[in-house]
Amino acid sequence: MKTINIEELVKDGAVHGDIYNEEEIFQLEMTRIFEKTWVFVAHESEIANPGDYKTTVIGEHPLIVTRDSDTEEIFVLFNRCRHRAATVCQQETGNANFFRCAYHGWTYSNNGDLTGMPFQDGYDEHFDRCKMGLIKVPRVGIYQGFIFASLSEEGPSLEEHLGHARPYIDYIVGTGPDGIALNAGAHKYSFDGNWKLQIENTIDPYHLSVTHRSFFNILSKKTGKKINFNRMHKSEKIRDLGNGHSLYELGGDLGIGALPFNLIVFPNLGFLGSQVRVTRPISVNKTHVFLYPIMLKGVSVEENAERLRKHEGFYGPAGFGTVDDLEVGFDRVAEGLKAKGPDGEWLEISRGMNREEVDEQGIITATSSDEVSARALYKEWKRLMTAGSIS
Repeated sequence: MKTINIEELVKDGAVHGDIYNEEEIFQLEMTRIFEKTWVFVAHESEIANPGDYKTTVIGEHPLIVTRDSDTEEIFVLFNRCRHRAATVCQQETGNANFFRCAYHGWTYSNNGDLTGMPFQDGYDEHFDRCKMGLIKVPRVGIYQGFIFASLSEEGPSLEEHLGHARPYIDYIVGTGPDGIALNAGAHKYSFDGNWKLQIENTIDPYHLSVTHRSFFNILSKKTGKKINFNRMHKSEKIRDLGNGHSLYELGGDLGIGALPFNLIVFPNLGFLGSQVRVTRPISVNKTHVFLYPIMLKGVSVEENAERLRKHEGFYGPAGFGTVDDLEVGFDRVAEGLKAKGPDGEWLEISRGMNREEVDEQGIITATSSDEVSARALYKEWKRLMTAGSIS
């Protein structure tokens, strides 16, 4: 096995290309990041009714997020039969009082309890059914309807993990008179590249005027207003909120959504436009992405429909933004990473380091064309990757 020295892969203002390409690094990410910290798994509105469930993953672990039919308590269960390890739930979403393994028929209630199996007389008095339910993840936390799970029994609380990101999540939930819901379905896409490329891209205003120029040219013709990106970058700010989270404060409406900011909640959650973006690592060079339009509760059908149309125009399957990013930001980067040579394997994330400001809360701020968010991401990435566990 190749020896990996994480300390040598992240330095001030640059990251080494190996962090996107090496299988050993990906496996370390799965164990030291996704199995140690808090990971977003679902929103309460996705499992709004008793018996509702959603399947998802943390790292490489298949999970079921379920609302108990009787108590309505939310559980996050490993999607693995306790008998011979087959997954017991195959659908992405649904409603069920029980999960039945199709291999040998072991059946579990939707809170994970083992309720029965065929030919029970084959087990003697030492078999304890109460100890053979679906295994629950060690910790589940809910903040403003957003459900997070941690595979680690120890570590910071969810509130500590969210830290300075909490007021912005509060704001998002408050945009609807009665809150928000993620019940309009999801746009899904995949790309042949590393998951961190999508997280970086979520807050990268530096690329807007270049990668998405065609969209903004069309928008300018339609509205009669030309976007001054030089002025925008001077007035707008990016903030390192700590714990890998970062924020891009928009100075005006770019025609791509409703929120006045983009937000990254490390490691897999983003808020931008009028969507919740969830990034799911599949392998070192394969990533799945889910875009959930944010619906406002307590507003008219027409208002939510307008939000959906604006979301679709830039981020939807026939929109401009996602295809631009997939081609330029992911596919071409993945191809370019194959080129290697002396001193040519480092990726620059140093823009704006000379003009960062730090406030009394320790929040680092610079202008929106600066790469504060990338440095925030890799500061936390390096911290977790070089620690055996979170203390």
